[in-house]
Amino acid sequence: MDYSGKKFSVLGDSISTFKGITVDDPNTFYGRVMCEKGGFRDVNDTWWMRVINALGGVFERDNAFAGSCVADGYGLGRGMCSEERTGALGDPDVILIFGGANDVGFGVSETGFRAAYALMLSRLRENYPDTDIFCGTLINGRKVLDDEPFFMGEEPGKPLEPFSSIIRDCAANAGVRVVDMAASGLVYDTIDGCHPTAGGMAQLAELWLTALRK
Repeated sequence: MDYSGKKFSVLGDSISTFKGITVDDPNTFYGRVMCEKGGFRDVNDTWWMRVINALGGVFERDNAFAGSCVADGYGLGRGMCSEERTGALGDPDVILIFGGANDVGFGVSETGFRAAYALMLSRLRENYPDTDIFCGTLINGRKVLDDEPFFMGEEPGKPLEPFSSIIRDCAANAGVRVVDMAASGLVYDTIDGCHPTAGGMAQLAELWLTALRK
């Protein structure tokens, strides 16, 4: 498919934030300090802007913030499944969804995650019936900076696959496409075991681009 000139919006968590760009700017992981740690030059080093630029697309809106879960009532702020979040993506032709790691970290049950993910996709389909929707599965990272603690104090190798399986199921039921990063076997470069460095963002972007170009 030709995405040239298409408007892209992003729905996600801290991995998809960037200071001055994210809708909920105060809850942004990638501010000056973390950008310096991760080797970022500017927003074009994020996974999502790399994807948009590579496809000749146009950035529409980034509705992501740190601590966000898919499920509502967990983490920080409203969940990605909420009416507030699913209705605040502008006027996109394409929606890129990348979230769920916080659901694992905050202890959302698999049943609760499945219900929340299905609700999120249902609301997005209702709000944006003609939009192409892509859902990214979850993927483990490796910490490359010794001065940063592991994400949420946990060691790498968190049990992400059951949640990735739920994402695949919900996407199939909703008739949207999956970017199955989990199936790639990649372990991407991160600042703290979760949040990508600029190099890790490039690794994730390549997985997204491979799927979108099919």
